[in-house]
Amino acid sequence: MQSRLCQDVSCAIAFAIVVLVVLTQRLELRLPVERDRERFVQLFCDREFMVFSAGVLDREAANRRFDQMLIRAEEFPFAKQPVIDRSTGQILGYSGVDRFEFEGRSRLEYGYRLTPEARGRGYSTEAGRAMLAEASKTYRGELLAMIDPENHASQSVAHKLGFSFWKQALVDGYLDNLYRLQLGGSH
Repeated sequence: MQSRLCQDVSCAIAFAIVVLVVLTQRLELRLPVERDRERFVQLFCDREFMVFSAGVLDREAANRRFDQMLIRAEEFPFAKQPVIDRSTGQILGYSGVDRFEFEGRSRLEYGYRLTPEARGRGYSTEAGRAMLAEASKTYRGELLAMIDPENHASQSVAHKLGFSFWKQALVDGYLDNLYRLQLGGSH
């Protein structure tokens, strides 16, 4: 009996540390891990990567933003995570959700951001479809996407992913187009 219990506990522990990896035709998506920190800090400090955002971060702020990715990854299996080119192993950006406050409520924001050389190749749509499929397995409710009104490419991706325009609003002092998507039926 003791042997059987140890086997069950071992299985439970082994199951708990398995990292979900989502593979698409060209991409790998998985929750962020500490070894991703330097690449994301580099990206968050890059002007071209951070276009259509609140701006380039300094190293300290970039590290805090990566820390936030790690924290959110403990909460959601579909949190913002590396989008990795399977042919090169290079992190191209991220796709997934984060929390934010809007209209007095904590909301889930779905977002994506890619390096300039990865844009225009369908990676955001491919990663987004994979992430939203994973999200729909465990989450029922609304996701919002916040997109700069001038970012037409990102608005197109949101539409391809099934998001519908909701309204324009100030979010943290920036005017954004807000898009909504309901997962798992009505809530």
